[in-house]
Amino acid sequence: MYFCQRVVRECSRVTDWSDLRFFLELARTGTLAAAGRKLGVDNTTVGRRLSALERDLGSKLFSRTPDGLVLTAAGEAIRTAGEEMEQAVLRGEQRVLGSDRKLSGLVRVATTEMLAELAVLPALRSVHERHPQIRVEVLTGAGRLDVARRETDVALRYGRPQSGDLVARRAGTMAFALYASGKYLAARGRPARGSGFSGHDIVTFNVGIRQWRVGGQFGGEPVHDGRVVLRTNSALTLLKAVQVGLGIGPLPCALADPDPKLERVLPTVPAELDELWLVVHPDVQRTSRVRAVIDAIEARMAEIAARLSGSDDRPR
Repeated sequence: MYFCQRVVRECSRVTDWSDLRFFLELARTGTLAAAGRKLGVDNTTVGRRLSALERDLGSKLFSRTPDGLVLTAAGEAIRTAGEEMEQAVLRGEQRVLGSDRKLSGLVRVATTEMLAELAVLPALRSVHERHPQIRVEVLTGAGRLDVARRETDVALRYGRPQSGDLVARRAGTMAFALYASGKYLAARGRPARGSGFSGHDIVTFNVGIRQWRVGGQFGGEPVHDGRVVLRTNSALTLLKAVQVGLGIGPLPCALADPDPKLERVLPTVPAELDELWLVVHPDVQRTSRVRAVIDAIEARMAEIAARLSGSDDRPR
């Protein structure tokens, strides 16, 4: 009895609610996989959080059996204390959400310049019309802000996050293809398939941004002899470079297809599709102001889904 009481005291001293949340779900479901499904993470993440909690407390909380995980005596004591903490947290959340009915305050959104222009800013216009007390900070740039460390509340970006502690929803796909200006093609001609872009100038993304890089594939075509004249980390800058005739470049179809001065360089090659993900920290996903921003972005992404994926039958 004294041992269990000591473990409970240690729990209140060294752990926080996020650790106990994983423990409680594991106690309720009995397996790492089931707890992971309930929490929206993989079983490795659940196991890692359990190991960290047991290490902090200096006690085993579960025994492994053929039927799954069973609480030890210390685990049973922690479960009782954890459920009391859970109720306190839920009451606190309810008070916070109740005070948030006016939907006011700051929401930080991290994304790229292009996605800000195409999706985020139009979504924020509808948020402002409905909830003028919500203030939004849009953060763009080459550096990826860390949602897990709360450097931003919401992120719209390429690639699913590796951290299992974040909430991520697939927001759509972005189509990319190779484009050049009509003037460039009139002066330099269209590159022949299999030529390695010999005799042509190339403008592209910095190495590490997407998969477009010299030495590999460029729009499905091997690159051997093309000359790279510009690299950038900005899709909007790359668009301008292609528009002024600096060279052939990979562009989002959503930006390039509506421009009558641009042409797809390899029109028979299918566009490449990148997945877009909406990422939010689990601690803020149910906050009213954050939820309002997320809902607006998702609605805007659905509205322009065909355009982003290059399947809206615009003239090529």
